[in-house]
Amino acid sequence: MFPQVQIFESEWITLALFFMVIFTFVGISELARKKLNFSVITTRTFVHIIVGLFTLLCPFLFVSKYPPLVLAVIFVIFNFAIVTFKKLPSLHATEQKSYGTVYFPLAFLILVLFWWERPLTFEIALLLLTFADPAAAIAGRRSRSPEYYTVWKEKKSIQGSIMFYVISILSIGCGTIYLRQLAGLDSVNITIFIPMLIIVSGLATIAESVSSAGSDNLTVPILSAVSYDLFLSCTDHFIVLSLLSWIILSFLFAYIVFRLKSLSRDGALGAFVMGIIIFGIGGWKFMIPMGIYFILSSLLSHFGGKKKEEEQTSLQKGRKRDIEQVYANGGIPLLITIWWFYQPTEWLYMAYLASVAATTADTWGTEIGYLSKRLPRNIINFKQMNHGASGGVTIIGTIASLLGSAVIGFTAIFYIPDLTRIYFIIGAGFVASIIDSILGATVQGIYKCSECGKRVEKPEHCRKNAILVSGIRWINNDLVNIACTISGPILYFLFWFQL
Repeated sequence: MFPQVQIFESEWITLALFFMVIFTFVGISELARKKLNFSVITTRTFVHIIVGLFTLLCPFLFVSKYPPLVLAVIFVIFNFAIVTFKKLPSLHATEQKSYGTVYFPLAFLILVLFWWERPLTFEIALLLLTFADPAAAIAGRRSRSPEYYTVWKEKKSIQGSIMFYVISILSIGCGTIYLRQLAGLDSVNITIFIPMLIIVSGLATIAESVSSAGSDNLTVPILSAVSYDLFLSCTDHFIVLSLLSWIILSFLFAYIVFRLKSLSRDGALGAFVMGIIIFGIGGWKFMIPMGIYFILSSLLSHFGGKKKEEEQTSLQKGRKRDIEQVYANGGIPLLITIWWFYQPTEWLYMAYLASVAATTADTWGTEIGYLSKRLPRNIINFKQMNHGASGGVTIIGTIASLLGSAVIGFTAIFYIPDLTRIYFIIGAGFVASIIDSILGATVQGIYKCSECGKRVEKPEHCRKNAILVSGIRWINNDLVNIACTISGPILYFLFWFQL
């Protein structure tokens, strides 16, 4: 699409030159830090922008995606090594531990893999990563009286977020106009262009505001690419109005669940973004199952009284789901929806439903299982466990899991007239919830508080480090939930292929 500049006959020689130039700038920044007393923040920002500019050149210098892929992989490994071993502080040093320099090439790697054939979107996503992120950091530092807020784990400055939004609008707007002219494409209709600027920039700003440890270097470009393509897929202002209505509905949906005290602030923002993508892409057929899961599960979480809430807080994270829990349960359906957007096929819709059915079955089994008068039994050794403990099952909770999966399956009856497929979705969701319990009882990390002696699922309790008594330390309930939502689609296709 873009004009090509062939520096050498072989693109691999061009790649070698790329490495030499990038490492030269990294060396210059390190030398400036040591000899000229440049601050680490200054050198890090300098390297970030320089590397970003070089990645923006890739579609003009390379026809094949393989040299940029090699570039990305090498820098993911290299940057992970220097962060791990604390080398080259001019490249990665920050006030808090950050993997931003690892996320940057990882985001570039994903963009090359999935957006290389959509170079306009590729460039827009990298423009935001190259300019909006450092501009926000500079604005936050240079402000004489910065005002801070905290959505998730890290505090952000209002001035920095405003700057991020403004630079995002300018990057998307100017980038779209110039790059489309360069590629010989018609300009975007103004009724699509203006909402696109406002919404895509807004989503990127939300991704930056809820980031932690440099994760915005990954989430901002990927979310920007998907939402940008979503608006470019609109052919007239009626479709744009429909998309805007889904955005409003997503906000109301997240706000209602937040008001039900089932989501934290960061969880509500995460659900809002998830709703925009899922509802905006899939419409009612994708919205109804996910909406039913979130709203009914939120209502169920309020049954059981104060004792249930205390046990939940001790074992996991409490009644309010944060952004990690939101995406642990809804991240796989979100990824399947994005996949469906680029390759709409019936089997992906089945996979989406099976994943939502799995997380619904798991959630309902846990929430309703709390109401059992009998203590749950470990699914492996049948020993009694506390209510809500991972790996525990009850009769009423098992019935609730089947019911939850069935509710999701039958929400698609108007879109899937074949009852056999619905039965397979229900079965896959239910069995996935059983797998969740098995994983919770075997590999999930279980701890004993060194202060109060309680068995908990968090590495810290009573403000002290807890002792690992079973499972694997790095496997927590969120990872088990992700495994559950992956199991649903896999089981569905296993059932289907056995038919």
